[in-house]
Amino acid sequence: MTVEPHHKTTPTDRHRYVLAIDLGSGSHKIALVSDTGDVVASTDEEITTMMLPGGGAEQDPEEWWEKTVRGSKRVLKAAAVPPGNIVAIACDSQWSLAVPVDENGQHLMNAIHWLDTRGGPYNRKIVAGFPSIKGYGLLKLMKWVRLTGLVPTRSGIDSLGHVLFVKNERPGIYDKTFKFLEPMDYLTSRMTGKITATQKTMVPFAIMDNRQWGGQAYHDTLLALAGLEKEKFPQLIPNDGVVGSLKPDVAVTLGLNPMTPVIAGVSDSNASLIGSGALADFETIIYIGTSMYMTCHIPFKKTDVSHTMTSLPSPFQDRYYLLGEQGVGGRCVEFFLKNIIYADDVFGSLKMPTDVFERFDHMASQAPAGSGGLMFLPWLNGSVVPDENPYARGGFVNMSLNTNRRHMSRAIMESLAYNNRWTMAPAEKFMEQDITHARFSGGGALSDLWAQIHADVLGIPIHQVADPLNTTVKGTAMLAFYSLGHFSLEEMANCVSIKKVFQPDAANKQLYDRMFACYRSFYQRNKSIFRELNCEK
Repeated sequence: MTVEPHHKTTPTDRHRYVLAIDLGSGSHKIALVSDTGDVVASTDEEITTMMLPGGGAEQDPEEWWEKTVRGSKRVLKAAAVPPGNIVAIACDSQWSLAVPVDENGQHLMNAIHWLDTRGGPYNRKIVAGFPSIKGYGLLKLMKWVRLTGLVPTRSGIDSLGHVLFVKNERPGIYDKTFKFLEPMDYLTSRMTGKITATQKTMVPFAIMDNRQWGGQAYHDTLLALAGLEKEKFPQLIPNDGVVGSLKPDVAVTLGLNPMTPVIAGVSDSNASLIGSGALADFETIIYIGTSMYMTCHIPFKKTDVSHTMTSLPSPFQDRYYLLGEQGVGGRCVEFFLKNIIYADDVFGSLKMPTDVFERFDHMASQAPAGSGGLMFLPWLNGSVVPDENPYARGGFVNMSLNTNRRHMSRAIMESLAYNNRWTMAPAEKFMEQDITHARFSGGGALSDLWAQIHADVLGIPIHQVADPLNTTVKGTAMLAFYSLGHFSLEEMANCVSIKKVFQPDAANKQLYDRMFACYRSFYQRNKSIFRELNCEK
């Protein structure tokens, strides 16, 4: 782990700072962010995901905590900011993970990851009924949608599925569990000694009454449908609340004032939306990190079951944000590089270089638009938005003797743009207005080529956010400043700038229209084959 210094803001006594902790799916970033919106110092470490038989995926919460402490100490040392100028600590994290903890907040097993599908059979069992709509009993479907704004996933990738997996297949752990937590709430509990959550962080458990923004009640009917006890879930505090102050021992370890407030956590998708400067309603972003999503703030609560879209409580009073979580995004690139190009096996692949993503981008730039007819299917762990299908899988199709790694690299980029185009139509219907442009952030937005591909495929201008790798930590810090009354929404938006706007190239429109139609057709025509190959008999 190395600490990256940033030089836009020189630490002085007149600035205030937030220590922002971003626990992503593939990496753990710690950053010190000033009240100008600049990152003063940051550090980033990989997070290990253990892929297990039978659809399992887990992470070690102790690894999260150790890297939180180590990274925070190094960032604070590098920044050399007076402790009194650090006004808050705030956490965002990946979402739809379940961490069972005891009364002291200590985890009882690994966290079950959002890639984990082992809870799928239990989710499908509790939602089944007659008459059935897409596998959901109609009356149950209506109750979940009306009360929560969403329904349990049939794939089991949500936190409800993870809890049901623990209850049914790890009963000893379930019995010992004091509370089930999402990762951001686990980290704030380790910092403060207080086990809490909010309406906005508990959404993936599908047991909250979300009919009114700011609700702080679990719903007895939903708990009964799921077969779960209310006592297994944490105390709820306001969406924009403060969890508490640092525990004395944590304060000593970090060298911070023990009265430093720890702000209620937020999902990384909502943090990146804020950090991309999309504070106005319907201002849309496309984010490509390990996962990929299309999202925006909206002023109303709504659900689209057929496309697995819903609006979730945001940290802002009486406002929501669209959840357009599409599953794996940049993970497709990582899979290609780690398992095909630089695999550690008897074929003797070369060691992965440090500039591997720059090389990937260069290779993709050497292939023509449309990748010579090569198509990549990105559903390596099933599809989510805009059509949930736990059996869908990925791969290259239409390869020929002329296909090379340049084509393969570009095809991966294009496939994720196709999925965003597929998501765009139901998102516009959900929003009840057209998406005229989109902000592009996350690691994928470092690539000018990928930004241009999205502009060409979606047919709209793409606004490449400046400093896209830091949008999530910036959003987390900006939200903390806002919660403490230091920022207005307008000031938050002004902290973010656009590096470049990419306009659609009309010369590629006909080609990409045809390729997109083929992409959709591959998915539709192979549904039965995916099911036959991947459904457990």
